[in-house]
Amino acid sequence: MNDWKKDLKALATNLRQNQKNKKRERSKFEDMENFRGRKGFNDTGIALTEKTVKQQRKNKLSYKKYNYAGSRLNFINDARAEAARERRLNNPDHKKRIDTVLEIADERIAEKDREQRQQREAYRFRNRESSSGSFFIGKVPAAIGADRDDGSVEIDLDRYRSTDQEPTFKNKVEESIYRLKKENLKKQ
Repeated sequence: MNDWKKDLKALATNLRQNQKNKKRERSKFEDMENFRGRKGFNDTGIALTEKTVKQQRKNKLSYKKYNYAGSRLNFINDARAEAARERRLNNPDHKKRIDTVLEIADERIAEKDREQRQQREAYRFRNRESSSGSFFIGKVPAAIGADRDDGSVEIDLDRYRSTDQEPTFKNKVEESIYRLKKENLKKQ
């Protein structure tokens, strides 16, 4: 009966020895120390080796999960943050800054809204212009459907275009289509 215990003990020592003898690639930063004497970190506290990065992640995760949420430290930090927020909000200089920042933000938002509205109106104006034979000369109306005289004049090009004059064509296909339509209109 003691025979299997001896075998198990020998196996365990053999495994331990194998684990100790395993060689891994060592980083050149593993033996480097920062000014606090921590190995694997630079002077600003940034982890330089893979081992220290893993250890740092592990420490942060365990701290957040178990030690911090709902703990006394959490309550202390929240109370300090709230006190700092109150001090800032009660400070008149801070209030002025916040109000100024909000005014600037509101102005920028209003400016962007105006630009978008003008772009939509110009787009509608262009689509209306291309669908009919007339267009406006002058300013784009401020609001579509607005009844106000902005000094623009509507010109109907179809009225002033002479019937003898042939339009210029981009290619032969457009010209042949135009001529066929013209012949069909004459026949009717």
